Amino acid sequence: MQKIMRFVPLMILLLTHTFVSSFNSPYSLIYQYSFGNFSNPRGISIDPDGNIYVADTGHNLLKRYNLKGEKTGEVGGYGWGNFQFDQPFDVCASNGVEIYVADYNNHRIQKYDRTLANVATLSTSNWTDESKRFGYPSGVVISRLGDLFICDDDNDRILKVNSFSTVERTFGGYGSGTASLTLPKQVDIGPHDQVYVTDKDRVVTYDYFGNYTGSIGKGILHSPTGIGMDSDKFGVCDGDTLYLFGYNGKLLARFSNKDIIGTTIDQFNDIAFYKDEVFILTGTQVVVAKEAF
Repeated sequence: MQKIMRFVPLMILLLTHTFVSSFNSPYSLIYQYSFGNFSNPRGISIDPDGNIYVADTGHNLLKRYNLKGEKTGEVGGYGWGNFQFDQPFDVCASNGVEIYVADYNNHRIQKYDRTLANVATLSTSNWTDESKRFGYPSGVVISRLGDLFICDDDNDRILKVNSFSTVERTFGGYGSGTASLTLPKQVDIGPHDQVYVTDKDRVVTYDYFGNYTGSIGKGILHSPTGIGMDSDKFGVCDGDTLYLFGYNGKLLARFSNKDIIGTTIDQFNDIAFYKDEVFILTGTQVVVAKEAF
């Protein structure tokens, strides 16, 4: 899973080296600091206390940092044990109690507590009801009501799982018309309990019960991956471009990999918001930028 700098005349922008987004918008992002040494990380999440969790996909690790960028813990390594991963694609720590990891090649969701102790595993590989199985989970998020939403890459759909590990419903799968997902990569939940899924070339939206409500970014997005929610907007990572949208679907800002003052981004993999800062997960590190307008 903030505000951005006030518009000032072009001459002042040139003198202060502050870049506004390449989209005609007053929004800007100002580099603050960066941290981490990752290998193609896919997911970032920040809990209410400011602990930052990164799914370091290439290193098969879950890493935790404080707001100073200091590492405070990690768990993982290649394998299929309770403390191992095979390509962790996403992490969710938004409720401040548990940490959920989408363990992609192990076809499971791993649950950890705040000490990074493993407390549960959700795997459906051996379930007799094939309609409720998932494979290659690429995204996971927990709602304020305690339900999990899992991005099922194997079946191009979303699963809603309740607190008793029961699959309540699936949606977005084949045969759903405009509600169908083609290449779902990540899932998140907005402030009004709407479900947002990054798909092939758009963000698809559903209500809390999986009913299709629309799509955002068609004709703008190319191959979106990470998505992060703020109180008044959300960010979408799309290769070398970051987009900010309002919850009404309006495009607020577009940032190329050179549009953030003080640094150049190799690629935008995922994004999270915390207070007035934006945490951008790149191909090798976390870049922290201040929003301004």
